[in-house]
Amino acid sequence: MFDVLAKISDDLNIPRPLLENALALAATRFRKITFKRRSGPPRVAYQPAVELKPILEWLDITLISKLPVSRIATAFCAGSSIVQNAQVHRDSLFSIRVDISNFFPSITSSDLVTAIEATSHLPEWSNAPTTLRVLKQACFDINDRLPIGYSTSPRIANAVMFSLDNLLIQAISDERRFGNSLLTRYADDYLFSTNQRGACAEFLKEIRKILNSVQFPKLQINNEKTRFMSRAGGSTLITGLRIKQTGEIGVHAHYRDHVRLLIKLYAANRLRAEEFDSLRGHLAFVEYADPKLFTHLSFHFSDEITRIRSTDSL
Repeated sequence: MFDVLAKISDDLNIPRPLLENALALAATRFRKITFKRRSGPPRVAYQPAVELKPILEWLDITLISKLPVSRIATAFCAGSSIVQNAQVHRDSLFSIRVDISNFFPSITSSDLVTAIEATSHLPEWSNAPTTLRVLKQACFDINDRLPIGYSTSPRIANAVMFSLDNLLIQAISDERRFGNSLLTRYADDYLFSTNQRGACAEFLKEIRKILNSVQFPKLQINNEKTRFMSRAGGSTLITGLRIKQTGEIGVHAHYRDHVRLLIKLYAANRLRAEEFDSLRGHLAFVEYADPKLFTHLSFHFSDEITRIRSTDSL
């Protein structure tokens, strides 16, 4: 019988007892990190113990990264970004964003096992009992849920969603019902867009039907965050970005005003030192996601932006 711990020990030159101890304590030794949000409850993420990280990295490199990912996945993939996700839909008149409730915690080790068993061209040891046991111990929490914050969780989520994504791709190929449509998934957000009026409502019906029919993963739609949008109404929002009536992509006006306020507070020496890093992060995001806005801000706040981004402000 294949012994995955022996292979990890040989590959990483880590004594087997240390690996066994890291796995035994994985469910209880972690760091809980809480992030405040401007609205809604705080977001909670988890950081695995240092001893567990080499095992997670080995599993990711040798197995998890080899699992297939659908072509509509635009998060956690090399070269992907929220800007690219929005660009796919920039020419569509109508769209709907369907949010999945409790996305990561809804994925279990059984879902990963199903994805592994459905994939060919994996290492022979990928579905050995010891391998599956180590995957469950290392990559899932004590309640067999996929933890937010673990390095392996994004790839596992994309792999588990492969079959479901493909069912949706096949469903929307019916042009009479959905028109010439486009579909992407950014983590837990499906974004469907089309130029055919009424097709977004049809997509919502279809995704509900498919989610109710599949055995893995068992997911539910978050009705409160699911939103119909129309570019004509100027309300197309995709992963925090807004598609304007002209098709241009930029940050939301509220975000723009928030960043401008932070810069003004910094200029007036009223921004707290612990908020400097946050402002630098906002500026980096604006520069990437909305270059036109960044140019505008740089014109009006050139000195302030230069200072806040310099090492002197660290």
